[in-house]
Amino acid sequence: METYTANVLLDILFLCFISVGIGLPLYHSIRKLHPELVWHEHGSVPTSSFDKIDLLGIFIASLLFIFSVVQLSLPLEANSPKQNEISGIQLFILGFISQAIPVGITCAFLIPRMNVLETFHLNRPNIGKIIITSLIGLLVIYICAGVANIIITPLLENNLGKLELQAPVKMILEAKQNDPSKLVFLGILAVIIAPLCEEFVFRGYIYGTLKRFSCRFFSATISALFFAVVHTSLWSLFPLFIVGFFLAMIYEISDSLWAPILTHALFNGITFFALIFVHNESSLPF
Repeated sequence: METYTANVLLDILFLCFISVGIGLPLYHSIRKLHPELVWHEHGSVPTSSFDKIDLLGIFIASLLFIFSVVQLSLPLEANSPKQNEISGIQLFILGFISQAIPVGITCAFLIPRMNVLETFHLNRPNIGKIIITSLIGLLVIYICAGVANIIITPLLENNLGKLELQAPVKMILEAKQNDPSKLVFLGILAVIIAPLCEEFVFRGYIYGTLKRFSCRFFSATISALFFAVVHTSLWSLFPLFIVGFFLAMIYEISDSLWAPILTHALFNGITFFALIFVHNESSLPF
């Protein structure tokens, strides 16, 4: 099953690369013929700071996603440590490193050329607008992702069998049962580290760069697919695609990366506490 999942996810990543390889030159050609078209300037997310070198940056970051998917198809070594043999702090360090590496690559491309806080509108935020946009966006995400889950889950069960939970969800449930002390570290990773790092890379860098050379809807679609695939779950693929797409729209509407970060944090936080206190596999959105 893991090999099958990896193959499907790699196929989707390949289609993303093909779409970018075809889409960006096509957008470039249309702009040359119609210079009055300025799709990349629509919305609030700025694009002028990004350049062609950033296409290389998001490609390198994407290689990390490919590696995480390929890992699914690799056989586990007999002497590899099991989840319950890893301490909470070790789990936290491993999770932090996995999030920090793509952030480091992003910073290596951005910091020498621009003010990142200014580019992502992280300085001088409109707190009221961010909170309102995040809460409304969160509600829309839950409605749309929930509907998608209702439609997709029966189809997957008919073809793949029993529901397969995401790896982070399994980790939380195992920690809840075997070592509750790990829940503190998993909670920090899920509610703080992951939203900050993933929004910085996916919405801030990948979405912003792709928008610079295409339009907001194309870039939102591709960045959302990357976001969904990197979570390495076929069951969660379509709902997480919806989450990623709406996070990009929240970024556009709010005019600050703080809004998708907050939405992402609330989303993960609600899911985290639901898993601990009211867990029911059949009711999980993904």
